Amino acid sequence: MIQLDNRLARMAELMTPGGIGIDVGADHGYLSVSLVLSGRAKRMLATDIRPGPLSSAERCIRENGLEDRIDTMLTDGLTGVPLEGATDILIGGMGGLLIASILEARLDELKGFNLVLQPMTQAGALRQWLCENEFEIVCERCAVAAGKAYSILNARYDGVKRECSPLFALVGKAGEDNSEDALTYLQTLLAREQKTLDGLMRAVHQDEEKIAGSRELVEGLLALIKQRTE
Repeated sequence: MIQLDNRLARMAELMTPGGIGIDVGADHGYLSVSLVLSGRAKRMLATDIRPGPLSSAERCIRENGLEDRIDTMLTDGLTGVPLEGATDILIGGMGGLLIASILEARLDELKGFNLVLQPMTQAGALRQWLCENEFEIVCERCAVAAGKAYSILNARYDGVKRECSPLFALVGKAGEDNSEDALTYLQTLLAREQKTLDGLMRAVHQDEEKIAGSRELVEGLLALIKQRTE
């Protein structure tokens, strides 16, 4: 059995049980192989833009005897990927803006899909894109891996365009995750935003609007953390 780190394990948990998934940016193929071995996924398509990682994924697939249940494809994002019959699209290990651009390219074809998205950076930009393009963020699961905290977004198209406040863009539904990893994620966001606020306050020419916005984010994060620790 493939041993997934916390980040990939949280992604695997959000896969539709018994579904057919497309793993975009599959890297070494661990997520696809684990999903099929565990029975969580019936079939997978593992894609990557780089020949080296895709070769590693193909080796992992062969070593686990899953050539008949996991296909591979060398491509950029979802370019040319057959979507018919799939239930889930899993994209992780890249920035939020890049994930959004990959989804944007096939936007009209994403209705009905379960999206599992793990941004390494720019999570706020991805949340904003989802809200603007009529996707509901159903839930988020946080994970600490290799000393860094991440949130994994589970989203579905529902045709409803949503307002995305600065606090929601920053946190999303991570505050609803009761795990210790989620608390670490919130604390990481707080430290980052407090540093931003401190920098704005030290500036020679202060931007009061930016200071007010940053302070509001700090206060929002503090309230979320207080709820968790009381």
